Amino acid sequence: MTRIALTQPLPRGDGLARRLRERGHQVAYLPMRRLVSTADQPEVLSQLGRLAVYDWVVFVSPGAIDITFDALISRGLRWPAETGIGLIGPGSAQALAEQGLLPAGLRIVHPAAAPYDADALLRCPPFDQPAGLNVLVIAGALGRRDWLETLRGRGAEVERLVVYRSEALDPDRTGLSMLADWANHGLQAVFSLTVLDAVERLDQAMRSQAIAAWAHRQQALAPHPRIVRALIGCGWSRARLIEPGEQALVGAIESS
Repeated sequence: MTRIALTQPLPRGDGLARRLRERGHQVAYLPMRRLVSTADQPEVLSQLGRLAVYDWVVFVSPGAIDITFDALISRGLRWPAETGIGLIGPGSAQALAEQGLLPAGLRIVHPAAAPYDADALLRCPPFDQPAGLNVLVIAGALGRRDWLETLRGRGAEVERLVVYRSEALDPDRTGLSMLADWANHGLQAVFSLTVLDAVERLDQAMRSQAIAAWAHRQQALAPHPRIVRALIGCGWSRARLIEPGEQALVGAIESS
């Protein structure tokens, strides 16, 4: 059994916390963000109904996949077999696999190795030479947009569809109480952080509870070098880079 401080956004992180508990781990769930669907807006629904006009659709996150497919399924829509899917990394690949009922032979592209980000996707065919392609990027209201200009500069027609907004959350009091109890008993824990701005906000919350010094001695796992650097900058001495996705996280937790 491992004690885990989990910060993944709602609602997807809720399921991850449940599955980790089912594996016998003790989980303090402190979601730092909530993804709120905007896929019920008429203009969004209209665009989701015409996915077949695009050569490729790129999802920027697992949350974008969950929200998009929930909207499609609720309206009886299927993914068009001729429209390929671009993904940023393994977490999104897992989210896509969970949807099921995808067309046979569907073209799926994502970076083969870390770091998993939009820059890495731009090095993958056909996005390295996308001239003439019609591309739809499905994203949240926030996030990088410079890479879309790179695609356009290479000759692609690019549209961006926002299907969710991200709301910052205060750290859960029950979760903080669990952390304080672990700290007061000198117990070991593993922290999982997947969002850059969650690092400083969680750190501030733990400082207010006088448990930051304890936390900084624990193992911290993150799927991107920028998050690892932020953890080190806040004082973590054991920040570790792991692959994105649930499988990699579980493997890292159970080998800690």
